This record gives sequence, C-alpha cells and structure tokens, in this order.
Amino acid sequence: MIAIEPSQVLVVSKNELINQTINTAFMKETDFKLLDSSLASEGILNAIHELSPDIVLLDFEYVPSEQIFDLVDEIAMQYPKTAVVAILSEETLRFSQQVIMAGARAFMLHPFSQLQLLTALRRVRELQLRSAGATTFPESLVSAKTSNKNFVVFSPKGGVGCTTVATNLAIALYQVIGEEVLLVDGKHLFGDIAVVMNLRTANSISDLIPHAGSMDESLIRQVVARHVSGIQILPSPSSIAMAQGIRPDDLYNVVLGLQSVYPNIVVDGGNYLSEAAVTYMDAASRILLVLTPEMSALRAARQFLDISRSLSYPREKILLVVNKVGRKSDVSVADIEKVLRTKVFVSIPVDEEVAQNSINEGVPVILKKPGHNISKTFKKFAKDLLELVPAPNLVKTPIEPISEVLSKSSRLG
Repeated sequence: MIAIEPSQVLVVSKNELINQTINTAFMKETDFKLLDSSLASEGILNAIHELSPDIVLLDFEYVPSEQIFDLVDEIAMQYPKTAVVAILSEETLRFSQQVIMAGARAFMLHPFSQLQLLTALRRVRELQLRSAGATTFPESLVSAKTSNKNFVVFSPKGGVGCTTVATNLAIALYQVIGEEVLLVDGKHLFGDIAVVMNLRTANSISDLIPHAGSMDESLIRQVVARHVSGIQILPSPSSIAMAQGIRPDDLYNVVLGLQSVYPNIVVDGGNYLSEAAVTYMDAASRILLVLTPEMSALRAARQFLDISRSLSYPREKILLVVNKVGRKSDVSVADIEKVLRTKVFVSIPVDEEVAQNSINEGVPVILKKPGHNISKTFKKFAKDLLELVPAPNLVKTPIEPISEVLSKSSRLG
C-alpha cells in the first residue's frame, strides 16, 4: 500500500461559524492539515502560490460576487492540482452551477456539519488521487484488462424499480451478447437482489473486501454465485455490521477486480446517494438514472443531475431510463426531456400485475414472459447499450430465452 500524506487545506473565510466548524472538525483528523490562512488577506492567489494547498475551501462571500468566478477560473488554470471547494449560503446557492463551471471541484451549503465537511473533502481528495494515478490499487488489477461495459442502475427516489431494471437488464445483456454478465447488489444495506432472484447463498461482496488488495480470479469466482438464468450474482452483505464496515477505497479495488474478470457488469445502485453508490458510479461506464413519469421522481432526477456536476461526471455518462410508462396520469416523455434537458434513452412500459407477480415469484419478467412488451423493451435496451459502449472484436452469440419451466426453478435458487 502507498502511504498517503495528509491533504493540505487552506480555508478562505471571514465567517467565524464556518472557521469554528472547520477547526473543530480537523482537531482529531490525521488525513487533513489546516494551513495558515492569514496569507489570504494579502491575496488568495499569492497564498496558494506560497502554501501549495491540495484543497481550498473558498467562502463565496469572502470575494465580491463579480470577481468570484474569475478567481475560481484563475485558480483552476494556474494551479490545476489545487481543488477548490466553494462554500455557498442559501442566498448564493443559485450560483452553484456557475461556480462548478468556473472550475470548482465541489460546493457545500453553509451551515454544514463536521461530518458533511469531512465526507465532502474525502470525496474531493479521492478524486484527486485517482486523477493523479495514486490510488492504492493491487498491481494485479492495475495491469489487468478491464471491461468498459459497466452499468450502475440508480435513482434518487425509492419505488421507481431500480432492482427490477437491474435484474431484467442483466439477463437481457446475457441473452443478447452471449458473454458472462455479473449482477452486483450495490445496496449494501437492505439489498434484495438475492430475494428477487430467489438465490440462496451465504456469500456476498463482504467476502471480497478483506482481500481487496490481493484478489485473483479464482477467489472472485468462489464468492460469486451462478443463477439459473445464466448470469452471475454478487449479493449484498447479510448483516448491517458487515455492510457498514465496507470502506470506499476497498470497494473501489474490489470493483476493479470484478471488472478484470467479468466483461459485463450491472450494479443495482439503489436510491440512496451513499459513498458506496458513488464509488460504483465512479467505476461505471454509464449511470442509468431511473425515474417514473411523475413529478416527484422528475424533481429528484433533476436534483441528481445537478449533483452529478459536483461529482465531476460528464453529462453523457448519465442515461435516462423512464420506467412504468403508459398510465393516463403520466408526465409525457417529451415533457421529461424538456425539463431535464436530456434525451430519454429508453421507456419501459407499465404492467403492474405482471411486474408484481414476477417479484413475488422470484422470476424476472424477461424469463417469466419473454414475449411480453416489457421483455422486448429490455432486449432492445440491452442492444442499444452494447452499441453505445461497444467492445472491440466482439462476436455476439445471442442466447435463446430460457424456457418457462426452467425459469420457475429459480425459486429454488
């Protein structure tokens, strides 16, 4: 493992409450070191030149509003290794997009808690280390050829069908491409992939975490379980204690290991923007943002798209998936595209009875009713994804849908 030096942090603020919160948060921390901020009074650029901070916490109200964006842009241009984290108030929150576009790595809304501060700074530091190639990956994984077909299914709102989308998409990919597909339950707390797929196994992703720095293919294949549909499944931890003990850096190394073995990976990222979910998204080639055609889901999707900028995700990395389409009260797909300013990648038709029966029986719709419109949509969904993220020299050997008799055996695991 490579030793990581504490990140040098320069705070530029005259707000006593902000400075007190930051000072208190750093008292017991060894991974961050506060720099002397008195030099900032003589000029922020001069202070950055003299101190070479890794992170600058810049209070938006410290600098006149007409100068702040030029200042952030100047820092980004002159000191690309220094990450700017803007501190905004409720009154200045409307400038969040502009400050990110100017070059800030992230923004924080004041007042914030010590935990929120440290979480944000660790996220920024993690991005810096990855950009610099300094993340502590095992040598076996660094040299491995990893796949670029890694999809995270996520929604900021619960109840929109992320698990249904993830399970059916994984099987559709397997049927279309004829290659191994791994389905990962990324909801470490309260994950239900194993239940929905009626898979009985004591193994989970927590079995790989202790070996994050020394994984090999044989170990991975011992932990991953094969489903009757033909896909491979890596369930979530069986206990809360195991789930809470998973650190983002270990998880990222595990994901790299999985990518080195499996050419196609689908992650059920759930509906909570946790460190684990963000880690899965960092490693993904595409984020499949799921929403239903209703105002609450539309609002949540718009908020996530705003947040994705501070996570440094390019807009083309996120694909819109509208689930449960076809009810009279639905917001139209055209209106969704207009509000989110993004083209919908796929619209999945609604059939509440079929979907609910599928979940209760533990047989995904694409297996239970391969001729249903939902199943046909997932097949096209898979093909469109593969065209969007092609693999070199890939020879597709489509797999025939599994028989209804065999699909029902999934209730036995």
